[in-house]
Parts: sequence; structure tokens; C-alpha cells
Amino acid sequence: MDLETLRQKILFLGLSDGQLQAIAGIAGRRTYRPGEVIVRRGQLDDTLYVIERGAVELRAPDLGPGGEGAERTICVFERGSWVDEGYAGDFFGEFSLVDLEPWTATAVARERTVLAELKRDDLYDLFARDIDLQIGIVLNIARILSRRLRQRNRR
Repeated sequence: MDLETLRQKILFLGLSDGQLQAIAGIAGRRTYRPGEVIVRRGQLDDTLYVIERGAVELRAPDLGPGGEGAERTICVFERGSWVDEGYAGDFFGEFSLVDLEPWTATAVARERTVLAELKRDDLYDLFARDIDLQIGIVLNIARILSRRLRQRNRR
């Protein structure tokens, strides 16, 4: 991801150009086809994913009557603007930074999707060298999680 693209992501809101360059230096980039699984339910993963282009849906088992074996879409992440009031952020996998639990849903590309992939250990190395970078990213994640929870509670 280039610096201008990173600047547009709420995850990186308030970071300096130097900090954004450090993020760009560790970010992998991968393209997924429509329907391609990014992370499967039950899988251990150590990656924070940032959507550069496309959309990703999270699918979980349907536990309702008659839903045995079926999956349902529980949320969709899309490339978008962080200033949009109804928008819940264009990144996912943030729990991989703080716990070592397997995924409880499956992440699937809805369309051709380009993701920046940030590995936990690489981010931790950056955090160790720049506490302000760590605080900025953690606060931005907390803001988005809070917004997602509020949106869910309104439904």
C-alpha cells in the first residue's frame, strides 16, 4: 500500500508519514478471487487484514432451526470512507493481535479483493520501536470496535 492509501484508512488515522512508511514496509499484499476463503473458521491466524479494494464477508454456522450445516453471513467489510457514520471500518482480524484463539467465523472474498496483510510479530516489532505508533493503532482499533458494538446494539 502506498502512503496515500494508508492515510485513508481509519486504522492509521493520526499516524505520521514516517509511521505510515514503517507500516508499508511490513505490509504484504494479496489478491483474492470471489468466493475464495481468506481465513477458515477454527484456524489460528496471526494477521490483521486491511481492505485495499473489494469486500469480505464473515460467515458463521447458522444455529437457527433448519440451519444445521449451513452458514450465514454475519457481517461485511468493504473498502470505504472512515467518515461515513454507518461504516464499521475496512479491516478485520484485529483479535489476532491480542489473543491466540481460533477464528469463530470464515472470512470469504465477496468479489475480487485486494488485502494488505500485517503479521502480528511484525507489528509487535514496530510497536517496540515506536510506542506512539502502538498507541495510535490500538486507539483506532478500539474506536472501530466501539462503533461496531454500537451499530450491533442498535439492530
